[in-house]
Amino acid sequence: MEGPYRDLGAGFARLAGAEGLRRTPVPLRSVEDALFELLRNARDAGASNIYVASILKARRYRHLTVLDDGHGIPASHAHLVFEPGVTTRHLSPVPEPPGRTGAPSTAPHGAGLSLHHIRQAAVSAEVLSPSSPTSVRAVFDTRDGLPEKRLQSASKPSRSNVLAVLSRFAQTARNGPRTPPNLFHGSPASILARLIHNRIIQENSSHAVELREKAGSLGLGVSLRTAQRVLSGAIAAAEPLGAVPVGEAGPGVGRGRAGVVALVPEGLYSRSGTRSSRSSPPSSGGSPGRATSTSPGSPPRGGRARS
Repeated sequence: MEGPYRDLGAGFARLAGAEGLRRTPVPLRSVEDALFELLRNARDAGASNIYVASILKARRYRHLTVLDDGHGIPASHAHLVFEPGVTTRHLSPVPEPPGRTGAPSTAPHGAGLSLHHIRQAAVSAEVLSPSSPTSVRAVFDTRDGLPEKRLQSASKPSRSNVLAVLSRFAQTARNGPRTPPNLFHGSPASILARLIHNRIIQENSSHAVELREKAGSLGLGVSLRTAQRVLSGAIAAAEPLGAVPVGEAGPGVGRGRAGVVALVPEGLYSRSGTRSSRSSPPSSGGSPGRATSTSPGSPPRGGRARS
């Protein structure tokens, strides 16, 4: 490939020269910026469902795992997506939907360009599963590395924390030209329960040991006891996030047992965090067995680099 692009095969290219500089993403300033880029990347890959597992360990290490049912990444090219200038949108930059807020200000972008910056800012960042589902995990040192907003509690709303970024992303996705993806957020255990409910993980993982190993391979680290509770239905599946006005903590904002904030329909859960018998959960919004990405063995469509 001539000009400012070097063809890497499978739809991937590396930007160079003036074009590479023009499309260079704005440096990340916070964990929330990194999360937005991971969400945008999953959306640009055609995902119908995006799952975000978030947990803070040792009061400083933020673990973010973003899974989606988009086009996937060819396994032969998964190692390239964190390299500088690598993208699949070198010929068709992606414009942002109107009304976007709460994210780094950037020009139209190409999928994959910001993953290099995420790896540079993270303690670790890796593609754990290239497809069916795609899973990317990043760990940030919020004390000595990339900071996050100090206020992460739903009881004291913020306009710029992780929950606010998720809410804004859900809202602005609805303003775009495409059907917005369903967005799920919660602890690794609640996201694992949602993946089983949506048949992303098949129910033949009926043994807790097997389920725990599968969850770990996707970046959802859970204990054997937690895997047993997920299988028994004692841990509720994460529900779809709605676009709640930022800074408002209405009845739809709750706290999970692991201290992870999630938006859920009012009355769905009891105070203990278990599913309430007064209400049945709404449908997940994701069609089980989506052929383009969730069907076992389905090949990735086109090359996909992640932002």
